[in-house]
Amino acid sequence: MNSWGIIGIGRIGLSMARNMSSKGITVSLYDKAYEKKTNLIFEEKELYSELNKASFFIDISSFIKSIEKPRKVLILVPAGEPTDHVINNLLDILDEDDIIIDAGNTNPVVSFNNKLKIQKNKMLYLGIGVSGGTEGVLRGPSIMIGGHEAAFNKVKDDLSIITSKTIKNTSSFDFFGDTNQGHFVKMVHNGIEYVEMQLIASIYELLINSNNYKNQEIADIFDEWNSTELKSYLLEISIKQILQKIDDKYLIKKIDDEAGDNGTGRWMLNYGIELGSPLSMLSSAMDTRFISRFKTLRKEISEMTNQRSKRYTIDINSLKKAYQFCRHINFIQAFCLINASNKKYGWNISISKALNVWSNGSIIKSSQINDLYFNYSVENILSDKKIIKDLNEYKPDIINVILISLKNDISIPCFGEALNYFNSISSNSLSTKMIQAQRNFFGSHDIKIN
Repeated sequence: MNSWGIIGIGRIGLSMARNMSSKGITVSLYDKAYEKKTNLIFEEKELYSELNKASFFIDISSFIKSIEKPRKVLILVPAGEPTDHVINNLLDILDEDDIIIDAGNTNPVVSFNNKLKIQKNKMLYLGIGVSGGTEGVLRGPSIMIGGHEAAFNKVKDDLSIITSKTIKNTSSFDFFGDTNQGHFVKMVHNGIEYVEMQLIASIYELLINSNNYKNQEIADIFDEWNSTELKSYLLEISIKQILQKIDDKYLIKKIDDEAGDNGTGRWMLNYGIELGSPLSMLSSAMDTRFISRFKTLRKEISEMTNQRSKRYTIDINSLKKAYQFCRHINFIQAFCLINASNKKYGWNISISKALNVWSNGSIIKSSQINDLYFNYSVENILSDKKIIKDLNEYKPDIINVILISLKNDISIPCFGEALNYFNSISSNSLSTKMIQAQRNFFGSHDIKIN
Protein backbone atom coordinates (compact mmCIF):
# COMPACT_ATOMS: atom_id res chain seq x y z
CA MET A 1 0.00 0.00 0.00
CA ASN A 2 1.23 3.49 -0.87
CA SER A 3 1.06 6.58 1.34
CA TRP A 4 -0.30 9.00 -1.26
CA GLY A 5 -2.21 9.04 -4.50
CA ILE A 6 -1.68 11.65 -7.22
CA ILE A 7 -4.22 12.19 -9.98
CA GLY A 8 -2.67 14.01 -12.92
CA ILE A 9 0.88 13.33 -14.08
CA GLY A 10 1.45 16.35 -16.25
CA ARG A 11 4.45 18.62 -15.68
CA ILE A 12 3.56 19.62 -12.11
CA GLY A 13 2.14 16.24 -11.12
CA LEU A 14 5.24 14.49 -12.39
CA SER A 15 7.52 16.88 -10.48
CA MET A 16 5.51 16.34 -7.30
CA ALA A 17 5.66 12.56 -7.73
CA ARG A 18 9.42 12.67 -8.31
CA ASN A 19 9.88 14.91 -5.26
CA MET A 20 7.85 12.62 -3.00
CA SER A 21 9.41 9.41 -4.30
CA SER A 22 12.94 10.74 -3.94
CA LYS A 23 12.18 11.53 -0.28
CA GLY A 24 10.93 8.00 0.43
CA ILE A 25 7.21 8.75 0.26
CA THR A 26 5.43 6.01 -1.67
CA VAL A 27 2.97 7.20 -4.30
CA SER A 28 0.32 5.78 -6.57
CA LEU A 29 -0.12 7.65 -9.86
CA TYR A 30 -3.16 7.86 -12.13
CA ASP A 31 -3.95 9.91 -15.21
CA LYS A 32 -6.69 9.40 -17.78
CA ALA A 33 -3.98 9.73 -20.45
CA TYR A 34 -2.04 6.99 -18.62
CA GLU A 35 -0.62 5.13 -21.61
CA LYS A 36 0.78 8.13 -23.42
CA LYS A 37 2.31 9.71 -20.33
CA THR A 38 3.76 6.57 -18.74
CA ASN A 39 5.32 5.53 -22.05
CA LEU A 40 7.06 8.91 -22.14
CA ILE A 41 8.30 8.41 -18.60
CA PHE A 42 9.60 4.91 -19.28
CA GLU A 43 11.31 6.05 -22.50
CA GLU A 44 13.26 8.62 -20.51
CA LYS A 45 13.43 6.74 -17.23
CA GLU A 46 17.04 7.74 -16.66
CA LEU A 47 15.68 11.28 -16.14
CA TYR A 48 13.01 10.04 -13.75
CA SER A 49 14.89 7.47 -11.70
CA GLU A 50 13.12 8.77 -8.59
CA LEU A 51 9.93 7.09 -9.85
CA ASN A 52 11.30 3.54 -9.81
CA LYS A 53 9.22 2.77 -6.71
CA ALA A 54 6.11 4.66 -7.78
CA SER A 55 3.08 2.68 -8.88
CA PHE A 56 1.19 3.52 -12.09
CA PHE A 57 -2.43 2.54 -12.57
CA ILE A 58 -4.52 2.20 -15.69
CA ASP A 59 -7.87 2.47 -13.91
CA ILE A 60 -8.97 4.63 -11.03
CA SER A 61 -10.50 1.80 -9.00
CA SER A 62 -7.19 -0.06 -8.70
CA PHE A 63 -5.48 3.26 -8.01
CA ILE A 64 -7.77 3.96 -5.05
CA LYS A 65 -7.34 0.45 -3.62
CA SER A 66 -3.56 0.87 -3.64
CA ILE A 67 -3.57 3.78 -1.17
CA GLU A 68 -3.47 3.20 2.56
CA LYS A 69 -6.36 4.53 4.68
CA PRO A 70 -7.23 7.22 5.40
CA ARG A 71 -6.39 7.90 1.77
CA LYS A 72 -4.61 11.09 0.78
CA VAL A 73 -5.49 11.89 -2.84
CA LEU A 74 -3.74 14.87 -4.40
CA ILE A 75 -5.43 16.33 -7.49
CA LEU A 76 -3.08 17.99 -9.98
CA VAL A 77 -5.20 18.39 -13.09
CA PRO A 78 -6.14 21.75 -14.68
CA ALA A 79 -8.39 23.92 -12.49
CA GLY A 80 -12.06 24.32 -13.32
CA GLU A 81 -14.09 21.62 -15.03
CA PRO A 82 -11.33 18.94 -15.00
CA THR A 83 -10.86 19.32 -11.23
CA ASP A 84 -14.64 19.36 -10.64
CA HIS A 85 -14.95 16.15 -12.64
CA VAL A 86 -12.24 14.40 -10.61
CA ILE A 87 -13.72 15.51 -7.27
CA ASN A 88 -17.19 14.28 -8.25
CA ASN A 89 -15.74 10.91 -9.24
CA LEU A 90 -13.83 10.62 -5.98
CA LEU A 91 -16.96 11.33 -3.93
CA ASP A 92 -18.43 8.12 -5.37
CA ILE A 93 -15.47 5.84 -4.66
CA LEU A 94 -13.67 7.12 -1.57
CA ASP A 95 -14.53 6.22 2.03
CA GLU A 96 -15.32 8.33 5.09
CA ASP A 97 -12.33 10.24 6.49
CA ASP A 98 -10.38 9.98 3.23
CA ILE A 99 -8.74 13.27 2.24
CA ILE A 100 -9.35 15.00 -1.10
CA ILE A 101 -6.67 17.60 -1.82
CA ASP A 102 -7.23 20.15 -4.59
CA ALA A 103 -3.78 21.46 -5.49
CA GLY A 104 -4.77 23.49 -8.55
CA ASN A 105 -5.20 27.23 -9.11
CA THR A 106 -8.79 27.03 -7.92
CA ASN A 107 -11.03 30.05 -7.42
CA PRO A 108 -11.37 30.55 -3.62
CA VAL A 109 -15.17 30.67 -3.99
CA VAL A 110 -15.12 27.26 -5.69
CA SER A 111 -12.70 25.98 -3.06
CA PHE A 112 -15.13 26.97 -0.31
CA ASN A 113 -18.00 25.17 -2.03
CA ASN A 114 -15.85 22.09 -2.58
CA LYS A 115 -15.14 21.89 1.12
CA LEU A 116 -18.85 21.94 1.94
CA LYS A 117 -19.61 19.32 -0.72
CA ILE A 118 -16.85 16.97 0.43
CA GLN A 119 -17.74 17.51 4.08
CA LYS A 120 -21.33 16.40 3.38
CA ASN A 121 -19.90 13.09 2.19
CA LYS A 122 -18.04 12.71 5.51
CA MET A 123 -14.66 13.12 3.84
CA LEU A 124 -11.98 15.71 4.55
CA TYR A 125 -10.88 18.50 2.21
CA LEU A 126 -7.74 20.54 1.72
CA GLY A 127 -7.49 23.33 -0.83
CA ILE A 128 -3.81 24.03 -1.36
CA GLY A 129 -2.02 26.54 -3.52
CA VAL A 130 1.27 25.24 -4.89
CA SER A 131 3.91 27.67 -6.17
CA GLY A 132 7.27 27.00 -7.73
CA GLY A 133 6.66 25.83 -11.27
CA THR A 134 8.02 22.54 -12.57
CA GLU A 135 11.51 22.93 -11.08
CA GLY A 136 10.33 24.49 -7.84
CA VAL A 137 7.85 21.69 -7.16
CA LEU A 138 10.60 19.14 -7.79
CA ARG A 139 13.09 20.82 -5.45
CA GLY A 140 10.71 22.04 -2.77
CA PRO A 141 7.57 24.08 -3.46
CA SER A 142 5.84 26.81 -1.49
CA ILE A 143 2.46 25.49 -0.33
CA MET A 144 -0.47 27.51 1.06
CA ILE A 145 -3.14 25.40 2.78
CA GLY A 146 -6.77 25.79 3.81
CA GLY A 147 -9.58 23.39 4.67
CA HIS A 148 -10.07 20.84 7.45
CA GLU A 149 -7.43 21.19 10.13
CA ALA A 150 -7.76 17.47 10.93
CA ALA A 151 -6.69 16.72 7.36
CA PHE A 152 -3.80 19.15 7.61
CA ASN A 153 -2.54 17.36 10.72
CA LYS A 154 -2.47 14.09 8.76
CA VAL A 155 -0.36 15.46 5.89
CA LYS A 156 1.94 18.01 7.52
CA ASP A 157 4.74 15.58 8.36
CA ASP A 158 5.06 14.52 4.72
CA LEU A 159 4.83 18.14 3.54
CA SER A 160 7.72 19.05 5.82
CA ILE A 161 9.83 16.49 3.93
CA ILE A 162 9.11 17.72 0.39
CA THR A 163 9.20 21.52 0.88
CA SER A 164 12.07 24.02 1.14
CA LYS A 165 13.47 25.88 4.13
CA THR A 166 12.20 29.43 4.66
CA ILE A 167 13.82 32.54 6.08
CA LYS A 168 12.62 31.36 9.51
CA ASN A 169 14.22 27.96 8.84
CA THR A 170 10.79 26.37 8.81
CA SER A 171 9.29 24.33 5.98
CA SER A 172 7.76 26.36 3.13
CA PHE A 173 4.13 25.44 3.82
CA ASP A 174 1.54 26.59 6.32
CA PHE A 175 -2.12 26.34 7.27
CA PHE A 176 -4.04 29.59 6.80
CA GLY A 177 -7.58 28.74 7.80
CA ASP A 178 -10.40 26.22 7.90
CA THR A 179 -12.13 27.05 4.60
CA ASN A 180 -10.70 28.48 1.38
CA GLN A 181 -7.86 30.57 2.78
CA GLY A 182 -5.15 28.41 1.19
CA HIS A 183 -6.40 29.12 -2.31
CA PHE A 184 -7.03 32.76 -1.34
CA VAL A 185 -3.40 33.24 -0.25
CA LYS A 186 -2.22 31.55 -3.47
CA MET A 187 -4.48 33.89 -5.46
CA VAL A 188 -2.86 36.90 -3.74
CA HIS A 189 0.57 35.40 -4.45
CA ASN A 190 -0.36 35.18 -8.13
CA GLY A 191 -1.62 38.77 -8.18
CA ILE A 192 1.72 39.97 -6.79
CA GLU A 193 3.43 37.83 -9.43
CA TYR A 194 1.37 39.33 -12.29
CA VAL A 195 2.41 42.85 -11.29
CA GLU A 196 6.06 41.97 -10.77
CA MET A 197 6.19 40.31 -14.19
CA GLN A 198 4.68 43.41 -15.79
CA LEU A 199 7.11 45.74 -14.03
CA ILE A 200 10.10 43.79 -15.37
CA ALA A 201 8.51 43.66 -18.83
CA SER A 202 7.87 47.43 -18.75
CA ILE A 203 11.48 48.15 -17.78
CA TYR A 204 12.76 45.93 -20.60
CA GLU A 205 10.46 47.73 -23.06
CA LEU A 206 11.60 51.16 -21.87
CA LEU A 207 15.28 50.23 -22.19
CA ILE A 208 15.12 48.43 -25.54
CA ASN A 209 13.03 51.20 -27.14
CA SER A 210 15.53 53.87 -26.12
CA ASN A 211 17.85 52.46 -28.82
CA ASN A 212 20.68 52.85 -26.33
CA TYR A 213 20.64 49.31 -24.97
CA LYS A 214 20.85 45.88 -26.57
CA ASN A 215 19.70 42.63 -24.99
CA GLN A 216 23.09 41.79 -23.52
CA GLU A 217 23.36 45.23 -21.93
CA ILE A 218 19.86 44.99 -20.44
CA ALA A 219 20.68 41.52 -19.11
CA ASP A 220 23.82 42.97 -17.52
CA ILE A 221 21.75 45.70 -15.82
CA PHE A 222 19.28 43.13 -14.50
CA ASP A 223 22.16 40.91 -13.40
CA GLU A 224 23.68 43.77 -11.42
CA TRP A 225 20.28 44.49 -9.83
CA ASN A 226 19.95 40.82 -8.98
CA SER A 227 23.00 41.08 -6.75
CA THR A 228 21.32 43.81 -4.67
CA GLU A 229 18.12 44.22 -2.66
CA LEU A 230 16.22 43.78 -5.96
CA LYS A 231 17.22 40.11 -6.20
CA SER A 232 14.30 37.86 -7.17
CA TYR A 233 13.49 34.63 -8.95
CA LEU A 234 11.48 36.52 -11.58
CA LEU A 235 14.39 38.86 -12.32
CA GLU A 236 16.70 35.85 -12.54
CA ILE A 237 14.57 34.03 -15.12
CA SER A 238 14.02 37.27 -17.05
CA ILE A 239 17.79 37.55 -17.55
CA LYS A 240 17.84 34.05 -19.01
CA GLN A 241 14.92 34.79 -21.32
CA ILE A 242 16.44 38.06 -22.54
CA LEU A 243 19.58 36.19 -23.61
CA GLN A 244 17.96 33.05 -25.02
CA LYS A 245 18.43 32.66 -28.76
CA ILE A 246 16.78 30.63 -31.48
CA ASP A 247 18.32 30.45 -34.97
CA ASP A 248 20.94 32.98 -33.83
CA LYS A 249 18.26 35.55 -32.99
CA TYR A 250 16.96 36.59 -29.61
CA LEU A 251 13.88 34.57 -28.75
CA ILE A 252 12.16 37.51 -27.02
CA LYS A 253 12.12 39.46 -30.30
CA LYS A 254 10.38 36.58 -32.07
CA ILE A 255 7.72 35.90 -29.43
CA ASP A 256 4.19 37.04 -30.22
CA ASP A 257 3.15 39.76 -27.77
CA GLU A 258 -0.34 38.44 -26.98
CA ALA A 259 -0.27 37.48 -23.27
CA GLY A 260 -2.62 35.02 -21.59
CA ASP A 261 -3.72 34.59 -17.98
CA ASN A 262 -4.97 31.72 -15.82
CA GLY A 263 -7.82 33.59 -14.10
CA THR A 264 -6.28 34.21 -10.69
CA GLY A 265 -5.65 37.89 -11.39
CA ARG A 266 -9.30 38.37 -12.39
CA TRP A 267 -10.50 36.69 -9.19
CA MET A 268 -8.27 38.92 -7.08
CA LEU A 269 -9.65 42.02 -8.80
CA ASN A 270 -13.18 40.78 -8.03
CA TYR A 271 -12.25 40.45 -4.36
CA GLY A 272 -10.79 43.96 -4.45
CA ILE A 273 -14.09 45.34 -5.78
CA GLU A 274 -16.17 43.36 -3.28
CA LEU A 275 -14.01 44.47 -0.35
CA GLY A 276 -13.43 48.03 -1.54
CA SER A 277 -9.68 47.48 -1.51
CA PRO A 278 -7.77 49.18 -4.38
CA LEU A 279 -5.68 46.94 -6.64
CA SER A 280 -4.81 49.49 -9.30
CA MET A 281 -1.45 47.95 -10.16
CA LEU A 282 -2.93 44.50 -10.72
CA SER A 283 -5.73 46.07 -12.77
CA SER A 284 -3.13 47.76 -14.97
CA ALA A 285 -1.16 44.52 -15.39
CA MET A 286 -4.33 42.64 -16.33
CA ASP A 287 -5.54 45.38 -18.68
CA THR A 288 -2.22 45.16 -20.52
CA ARG A 289 -2.70 41.44 -21.10
CA PHE A 290 -6.25 42.05 -22.28
CA ILE A 291 -5.19 44.83 -24.68
CA SER A 292 -2.38 42.65 -26.01
CA ARG A 293 -4.98 40.29 -27.48
CA PHE A 294 -6.33 42.98 -29.83
CA LYS A 295 -3.39 42.30 -32.11
CA THR A 296 -4.98 43.21 -35.45
CA LEU A 297 -6.66 46.31 -34.04
CA ARG A 298 -3.44 47.50 -32.41
CA LYS A 299 -1.60 47.17 -35.72
CA GLU A 300 -4.27 49.19 -37.54
CA ILE A 301 -4.32 51.98 -34.94
CA SER A 302 -0.51 52.15 -34.80
CA GLU A 303 -0.45 52.87 -38.53
CA MET A 304 -2.84 55.80 -38.01
CA THR A 305 -0.97 57.25 -35.04
CA ASN A 306 1.97 59.63 -35.11
CA GLN A 307 4.89 57.92 -33.41
CA ARG A 308 7.75 59.97 -32.04
CA SER A 309 11.27 59.03 -33.07
CA LYS A 310 12.68 57.21 -30.08
CA ARG A 311 16.12 58.14 -28.80
CA TYR A 312 16.28 58.99 -25.13
CA THR A 313 18.57 58.48 -22.19
CA ILE A 314 17.66 56.81 -18.92
CA ASP A 315 19.33 57.19 -15.56
CA ILE A 316 19.67 53.53 -14.55
CA ASN A 317 19.94 54.34 -10.86
CA SER A 318 16.74 56.39 -11.08
CA LEU A 319 15.04 53.51 -12.92
CA LYS A 320 16.14 51.13 -10.18
CA LYS A 321 14.55 53.31 -7.49
CA ALA A 322 11.36 53.71 -9.52
CA TYR A 323 11.19 49.91 -9.78
CA GLN A 324 11.57 49.58 -6.02
CA PHE A 325 8.83 52.19 -5.50
CA CYS A 326 6.45 50.12 -7.61
CA ARG A 327 7.37 46.87 -5.87
CA HIS A 328 6.58 48.41 -2.49
CA ILE A 329 3.16 49.60 -3.68
CA ASN A 330 2.44 46.16 -5.16
CA PHE A 331 2.92 44.49 -1.78
CA ILE A 332 1.07 47.27 0.06
CA GLN A 333 -2.02 46.76 -2.10
CA ALA A 334 -1.85 42.97 -1.63
CA PHE A 335 -1.44 43.27 2.15
CA CYS A 336 -4.39 45.67 2.37
CA LEU A 337 -6.56 43.16 0.51
CA ILE A 338 -5.63 40.45 3.02
CA ASN A 339 -6.48 42.78 5.91
CA ALA A 340 -9.82 43.67 4.31
CA SER A 341 -10.66 39.97 3.82
CA ASN A 342 -9.78 39.17 7.43
CA LYS A 343 -12.13 41.90 8.61
CA LYS A 344 -14.97 41.02 6.23
CA TYR A 345 -14.92 37.23 6.51
CA GLY A 346 -13.67 36.80 10.08
CA TRP A 347 -10.45 35.19 8.89
CA ASN A 348 -7.08 35.42 10.57
CA ILE A 349 -4.62 35.21 7.68
CA SER A 350 -1.20 36.28 8.91
CA ILE A 351 0.74 38.33 6.37
CA SER A 352 4.00 37.46 8.13
CA LYS A 353 3.15 33.78 7.79
CA ALA A 354 2.42 34.25 4.07
CA LEU A 355 5.72 36.05 3.53
CA ASN A 356 7.57 33.26 5.29
CA VAL A 357 5.96 30.61 3.07
CA TRP A 358 6.67 32.68 -0.05
CA SER A 359 10.31 33.27 0.93
CA ASN A 360 11.49 30.02 -0.65
CA GLY A 361 10.10 27.67 -3.25
CA SER A 362 7.67 30.24 -4.66
CA ILE A 363 7.73 32.13 -7.96
CA ILE A 364 7.78 35.46 -6.08
CA LYS A 365 10.65 34.61 -3.73
CA SER A 366 12.93 37.63 -3.45
CA SER A 367 15.17 39.66 -1.19
CA GLN A 368 12.28 42.09 -0.86
CA ILE A 369 10.13 39.45 0.83
CA ASN A 370 12.92 38.84 3.34
CA ASP A 371 13.28 42.59 3.89
CA LEU A 372 9.54 43.08 4.37
CA TYR A 373 9.39 40.19 6.81
CA PHE A 374 12.22 41.36 9.03
CA ASN A 375 12.13 45.16 8.76
CA TYR A 376 8.52 46.33 8.30
CA SER A 377 5.24 46.14 10.21
CA VAL A 378 3.58 44.11 7.48
CA GLU A 379 0.35 43.33 9.35
CA ASN A 380 -0.48 47.05 9.26
CA ILE A 381 1.78 48.22 6.47
CA LEU A 382 0.35 51.71 5.85
CA SER A 383 1.11 52.64 9.44
CA ASP A 384 4.77 51.73 9.00
CA LYS A 385 6.81 54.94 8.92
CA LYS A 386 9.80 53.25 7.27
CA ILE A 387 7.94 52.24 4.12
CA ILE A 388 6.38 55.71 3.79
CA LYS A 389 9.88 57.20 4.16
CA ASP A 390 11.17 54.85 1.44
CA LEU A 391 8.36 55.81 -0.93
CA ASN A 392 8.97 59.52 -0.38
CA GLU A 393 12.65 58.97 -1.15
CA TYR A 394 11.92 57.09 -4.40
CA LYS A 395 9.10 59.38 -5.56
CA PRO A 396 11.22 61.83 -7.64
CA ASP A 397 12.70 58.87 -9.52
CA ILE A 398 9.39 57.33 -10.51
CA ILE A 399 8.20 60.74 -11.70
CA ASN A 400 11.31 61.04 -13.91
CA VAL A 401 10.78 57.58 -15.39
CA ILE A 402 7.10 58.21 -16.09
CA LEU A 403 7.94 61.53 -17.79
CA ILE A 404 10.39 59.76 -20.11
CA SER A 405 7.74 57.20 -21.05
CA LEU A 406 5.12 59.90 -21.71
CA LYS A 407 7.42 62.01 -23.86
CA ASN A 408 8.39 59.01 -25.98
CA ASP A 409 5.07 57.18 -26.37
CA ILE A 410 6.24 54.17 -24.38
CA SER A 411 3.61 52.31 -22.41
CA ILE A 412 4.96 51.25 -19.01
CA PRO A 413 1.93 49.76 -17.22
CA CYS A 414 1.78 49.81 -13.42
CA PHE A 415 4.25 52.68 -12.91
CA GLY A 416 1.68 55.46 -13.17
CA GLU A 417 -0.81 53.48 -11.08
CA ALA A 418 1.79 53.07 -8.33
CA LEU A 419 2.44 56.81 -8.22
CA ASN A 420 -1.26 57.72 -8.33
CA TYR A 421 -1.98 55.33 -5.47
CA PHE A 422 0.74 56.84 -3.30
CA ASN A 423 -0.33 60.38 -4.15
CA SER A 424 -3.90 59.49 -3.17
CA ILE A 425 -3.15 57.53 -0.02
CA SER A 426 -0.83 60.30 1.20
CA SER A 427 -3.25 63.15 0.39
CA ASN A 428 -5.34 64.91 3.02
CA SER A 429 -7.74 66.18 0.35
CA LEU A 430 -9.00 64.26 -2.67
CA SER A 431 -11.14 65.12 -5.69
CA THR A 432 -13.91 63.01 -4.14
CA LYS A 433 -15.36 66.15 -2.53
CA MET A 434 -16.72 67.07 -5.95
CA ILE A 435 -18.04 63.54 -6.47
CA GLN A 436 -20.01 63.77 -3.24
CA ALA A 437 -21.38 67.17 -4.28
CA GLN A 438 -22.48 65.73 -7.64
CA ARG A 439 -24.11 62.69 -6.00
CA ASN A 440 -25.93 64.99 -3.61
CA PHE A 441 -27.30 67.08 -6.49
CA PHE A 442 -28.70 64.33 -8.74
CA GLY A 443 -29.42 61.63 -6.18
CA SER A 444 -30.00 63.49 -2.89
CA HIS A 445 -27.24 61.38 -1.32
CA ASP A 446 -26.15 62.51 2.12
CA ILE A 447 -23.03 64.60 2.44
CA LYS A 448 -20.93 65.48 5.47
CA ILE A 449 -20.09 69.10 6.16
CA ASN A 450 -16.86 69.72 8.11
